[in-house]
Amino acid sequence: MVMRILYLYKWCTFGGVERVLINRAFVFKKYNIPIKMSIYFYYKGVINDFKKYIEKYNLHEYIDVEERLCLEKYHYIVSIDTPEAFNEKGLKNLILEYHTPYEDHGSYLREVPHEKVRLVLVPSAYFKEVLKNRRPDLADRTLILRNFVIEEAFDRSNYHLPEWSLNPIVSVGRTDQLKNPHFIVKALRKFRNIYGDKIFFCVVGSSVDEEDFIKCIKKENQIDRVVFYPNIKFEKIGPFLRQMRERKAVFVSASKGESFGMAVAEAIYFGLPVLISDIPAHRDLVQNNEKFLFKSEDVEDFINKLSNILENYDEFAKEILSLKANLSPERFLQDWESFVKALGGKL
Repeated sequence: MVMRILYLYKWCTFGGVERVLINRAFVFKKYNIPIKMSIYFYYKGVINDFKKYIEKYNLHEYIDVEERLCLEKYHYIVSIDTPEAFNEKGLKNLILEYHTPYEDHGSYLREVPHEKVRLVLVPSAYFKEVLKNRRPDLADRTLILRNFVIEEAFDRSNYHLPEWSLNPIVSVGRTDQLKNPHFIVKALRKFRNIYGDKIFFCVVGSSVDEEDFIKCIKKENQIDRVVFYPNIKFEKIGPFLRQMRERKAVFVSASKGESFGMAVAEAIYFGLPVLISDIPAHRDLVQNNEKFLFKSEDVEDFINKLSNILENYDEFAKEILSLKANLSPERFLQDWESFVKALGGKL
């Protein structure tokens, strides 16, 4: 029998949450696991792009979009950080996936009725502790469901990039204050002053407050050393990162909080050395390796470690690939089996 799961999510941005679910669909398809995920978005956003991706990769047997809520069709209902789900009439035994690193954004958790929650799923041991601190009464029903990267999610085509005389420093994601690319711009200005004109900042992504980021670039006098790429389609991220690896790029993130860090995980998967803020999710991704972590908001630490990576690029690239095994789908499947057992079934 096919297990039918309905996911309730606030809006469709084709961001980290949608990519996590797409990755799960690829795993279920690859291993012929009889599970069908449907997603209901309260706000549609870029839902048509999401549907096109599902169709392009022939995933419709494992994942689709639910246009109208019909809770009775499903064995289990999962809310992903969506408080609206708890207002649905007659909904009991809800499974909650909690992915919110910022306490103010996750404040809805305080209002979640204890009696409506069957299980809570979190992406890491660290997040399990976060959940325990925020809602101690839900700690005994919390399980870890780790995220991963899977090759099948990406095109095998080439992504054309020009030849550059400078080393690209790459960031993929939003450009708001939480993702904090402003810090990278300030740090790269100082790097340039000390080490010379060796690098430029390649930014992939956008944000509603992008003007604030552009003001920062101008203020730091780096307008000639920041290149904006438009948002790259999910399936093209792999080819883009492969080409960036050929250009000896370093992937950077100064994010102030992550539940997992999908963009960093993908960079690691494709062999780019990373230099990332020392937050728990990032620390997990690099297995506590201090070479790849910089103290948050510490410009000196960032530029010293960046210089070391650039001078010893091949060595760092080899070391980063050793972390790829920690992103395997097999680890996810172990967690999924525990989740299914907790529901009283078997994989």
